[in-house]
Amino acid sequence: MAQKTDIINHLAKKNNGSRYLEIGIGIGRNFESVCVPLKVGVDPKWSPSVSHVMTSDEFFSQNKNYFDIIFIDGLHHAEQVYGDIINSLKFLNLGGYIVCHDMNPSREGTQIIPREESENPIRGAWHGDCWKAFVKLRAERDDLLMRTLNTASGCAIIERAPSIKLTGPLELTWSNFISNKAAWLNLISPEEFFEIYNLKPS
Repeated sequence: MAQKTDIINHLAKKNNGSRYLEIGIGIGRNFESVCVPLKVGVDPKWSPSVSHVMTSDEFFSQNKNYFDIIFIDGLHHAEQVYGDIINSLKFLNLGGYIVCHDMNPSREGTQIIPREESENPIRGAWHGDCWKAFVKLRAERDDLLMRTLNTASGCAIIERAPSIKLTGPLELTWSNFISNKAAWLNLISPEEFFEIYNLKPS
């Protein structure tokens, strides 16, 4: 099963990516495992992997660099994720990819805002409502090709390419998400991911 680091590294191979940005570092396990020459890490909390100790909004307001791969795994609130995607698009190189984590929550409790501490806080089983940002963007844009890999809690892949907007009523409730998530998230399997991006699983 493809994990988020595998997905990022495969896409970096696909576009020969040399510049990587990660929003939301945590303990740095994913950041340190990404095989890209130049890596920039942004998080309000310091860790050895964080090069910019600040919010993503602060970073983008002063950033002047462009990236081949951008991974968004920061504050898991739809409004913030939406803003992070929009800002990332401003600094994405031609042929680049944006990857967003936690787009396919498995239980309603793991996506409730604010976070409910009863949702197993020790294991960190919380995805937030990131999926709402993804669906909103798919309904607004026809210049972004957006897919979600149905693994690793749902890793969305965004690239600049013609697409068809989502249409119809899009009331972003949990019950509607469960009924429509395959279409809303444009879900693909790991096998389809490797086929679409012409890659061999490692």
